[in-house]
Amino acid sequence: MQELRVRRFELTSGHLLLGGFLAACAIGATVIGAFPLQLSIATIFLFAGIHNFMEFRYFAARMPVRWGRSKLYYTAGIGGVAVLTAGYLTLYFANDNWLWGVDSWATGTSVWDTCFVIWLAAIFYLRGRQRPKSDWSWAFPVAFGLAALAWIVPQYWSLALVYIHPFIAMWFLDRQIRRTRPEWLRAYHWCLASIPVFLLGIWAALAGQPNLPEDTTLFWRITQHAGSDILPAISSRLLVATHVFLESIHYFVWILLIPLVDWKAIPWKLERVPLFVNKGGFPRLVIGAMAVSLLLVIVLWLGFAADYTRTRDLYFAFAIGHVLAEFPFLIKML
Repeated sequence: MQELRVRRFELTSGHLLLGGFLAACAIGATVIGAFPLQLSIATIFLFAGIHNFMEFRYFAARMPVRWGRSKLYYTAGIGGVAVLTAGYLTLYFANDNWLWGVDSWATGTSVWDTCFVIWLAAIFYLRGRQRPKSDWSWAFPVAFGLAALAWIVPQYWSLALVYIHPFIAMWFLDRQIRRTRPEWLRAYHWCLASIPVFLLGIWAALAGQPNLPEDTTLFWRITQHAGSDILPAISSRLLVATHVFLESIHYFVWILLIPLVDWKAIPWKLERVPLFVNKGGFPRLVIGAMAVSLLLVIVLWLGFAADYTRTRDLYFAFAIGHVLAEFPFLIKML
């Protein structure tokens, strides 16, 4: 009789990644679903600043000392970040802190969104030129289509960016795993596949729940940011919980998972930063920038402690800079 062979299960680091991710998401979805306002306040207070620092540290490790044939790409990428950030802040403060105002915000945001997608198309195209036998000019018709949507449904378009942004961190992690931990890729894709399941669980639990209270300026800001005025038929409890859940994964990826898969992103390992160690680099500038970034984290915590509502408004205004900065580095990894 032929002997039956039983495949032996071996616990790998990929299994640990999947198990840890599922456990964290299960706990997070449960607690966030029960206390969406409180968790919105707590997660931003604890992790917003430090995740920005970790992003900056990751980008610093990926910036080459000499741009070489990528000079035009980085010039367009970084220049676009600066110009679009300035335009956003001008629009934001000129319209009394934004928050989807139909009359004052719609036209300005449509113009900004149009510039944003055309800039994205330009850096996609420039990246394609650096790859052999690649033509990424398709990015321009896609950008023009998205720009049309920005004019037709400006509020829905802008709200969609709020919910899409957390997935950019997950895309970064996917690209990084492919480079440094390919054995984790299958497990990570299972992690990504689990996110819609947890979201469906949150939606099923909260769809019939009453709206969150808006009796304070802070609570109103939180619900508005999640889109309660744009989507009034949906419980604001569901919207806020969804946003906090996705943002929590976003923070989790930048603060913990990316340093796990790329040791260059560990803050104190400056010997892995080309701008710090390579000949012709700028070690003093790197140390200074790191020190300023850490100081800003502390200032942000102090600001939250002193006046959470005002600090939150200012944070989300200036945070557009780090959101925009993600795109040139992500597209460069494609």
